[in-house]
Amino acid sequence: MNFLEFKKKTEELPYFETKELRLILGADFTSTTLVNLKNWVNKKYLIMLRRGLYALSEVKDRTDAMVFAAKIYVPSYVSLETALSFYGIIPEVVFTVTSVTTRKTKTFKTPIGNFSYQKIKKEAFGGFETKKQNNISFNLAIPEKALVDFFYLNRNILNGDQEQFQGYRFNEDFKYDAKKLLNFAKAFQNKKVLFLTQNFIKYYAAE
Repeated sequence: MNFLEFKKKTEELPYFETKELRLILGADFTSTTLVNLKNWVNKKYLIMLRRGLYALSEVKDRTDAMVFAAKIYVPSYVSLETALSFYGIIPEVVFTVTSVTTRKTKTFKTPIGNFSYQKIKKEAFGGFETKKQNNISFNLAIPEKALVDFFYLNRNILNGDQEQFQGYRFNEDFKYDAKKLLNFAKAFQNKKVLFLTQNFIKYYAAE
């Protein structure tokens, strides 16, 4: 099977795993298929997001890297600096896609970008929405959860002081939902996270 034939069979899938190819290709999945995948990656027809996970190279140019984050490391959802930047809560452009997971902390360097995954408690895993871009679904924390995830993972360096918060240049005009912030903070069952969240509400979300 040449690449054009392969592309025609997989063009409706913006990404695919090796195990899926066995079902898609059926009898066309032969001992040479894996060799072909390697060669097509070398020729830049395909990109390898991680071992066993591929996408057509043309997808890279029309799809935001964060869309692939949940596919690279499961379970996970985009949060922290990437989500905060996406919502305009922090002004910085983030070059590494940041996510949270219930698995161990891990990073990946791929042809479409760098991905960082930080471990949080299973009890606090949630507060995200499933969105879609170019027919690819991905998980993105809502603004308040992205903030609380940030507080949890930076709790050892944050002190809850207004001046320190201002150093992060959080958007003061954003409409933060104080109730959601508190509920997400309580899910972590951590006094420091609750303290930081309560102080943030006092400075940024007070009525």
